[in-house]
Amino acid sequence: MKILFNISLAFLFLILYTEKFFPQNTTYTYDWYKYYTPAEGKIIGIWPHPNRYNDIIRLKELKYKWGFKYIVFSIGHNEFNLLKQVGYDPQSNIMMSFEGYNYMNTSEYDQCWAYCLDEPEYKNISLNTVQAIKTWFNTNFPNAPFISSGYKRNSYLKDLTNNIADQVLFSSYVHWWEILGVWLSWPVNPDQRSDWTDMKNLFGSKFTMTWVSANQDLSDYNDLVGHAANLGLSGIWLYNHPPISEVDDNNLESFCGNAANRGYLTTNYQQVRNRYINGVFTGRQFVGPSYLSIPTNYYHSDMVFTNVTVTNNRIDDYFASNSITAGSSYFYIIPASKKSTFNSNKEIILKPGFHAQPGCEFRAYITEEP
Repeated sequence: MKILFNISLAFLFLILYTEKFFPQNTTYTYDWYKYYTPAEGKIIGIWPHPNRYNDIIRLKELKYKWGFKYIVFSIGHNEFNLLKQVGYDPQSNIMMSFEGYNYMNTSEYDQCWAYCLDEPEYKNISLNTVQAIKTWFNTNFPNAPFISSGYKRNSYLKDLTNNIADQVLFSSYVHWWEILGVWLSWPVNPDQRSDWTDMKNLFGSKFTMTWVSANQDLSDYNDLVGHAANLGLSGIWLYNHPPISEVDDNNLESFCGNAANRGYLTTNYQQVRNRYINGVFTGRQFVGPSYLSIPTNYYHSDMVFTNVTVTNNRIDDYFASNSITAGSSYFYIIPASKKSTFNSNKEIILKPGFHAQPGCEFRAYITEEP
């Protein structure tokens, strides 16, 4: 017991000694954070790589950074709970993918927005079986769309779409032709636009969403997203499920940037305050309103204000906006690199977003209130 006490005492001394002689150095930087949000009436979804579920922060980024309001989920209770934890509402935002042999397992989960049987012809599932599966879903989840997909515009896909599925998704990199009653593929064609046009002409309101491959379509994002908009498609689903390897942020930025240019997403910029302890990034806090582009008024010339009193000016106090109101038609924009001190006379009331720290003069940019 005495030995344990001595060890504990020594450990406590080490902590106090370390904090005294090696204090934590906390610093802050400001930056612009770019993120995407869904456009009204549009569906932007993703079938993510399973690796995303290994990091809840990266999983959350799909929704809050990249704007994927909708997500495809394969069966798995841990993964389903993670999706709910990061903000995906099953009845509003999750499309559950299932197989012909495990579709009844979907009853173990909360009801989802939609259910998808992917490429049943490729999996040798007969149309009669697909019809029986849909009947089961109509009984158990009567308000959820039954979605299917295919890659051959043949009689199977026509019967599947016209007579069974509520919606059909499509992806194909070859053209399919019926020759003497036999469906043949030729030629290889990585550009899916003409096939999407055929699908729209064939199925009309049942073809309002389509797949885009995060691998094979990377160089064609601009053309494909543009053609989807031209066809009036309301939804685009980015496929990044195996066997495709997980894509990086540059790939997602390319897709989302093109989706924003075509009205499927909205681009947003918001100032963030990054916190570092001893040079190591430890967290980020959003400040101020969001903008559709970085406002140029942040680069107006400096002006020095003296003899002012600021409310809520405690050391290291922090608010959530980068503007202060001075009782006029102007906003005083605080540059990220400046610190401030305040003397009494004229009162300035802080809005959220100002980091008040005594010790240096008060500087701000001035611009007309938007």
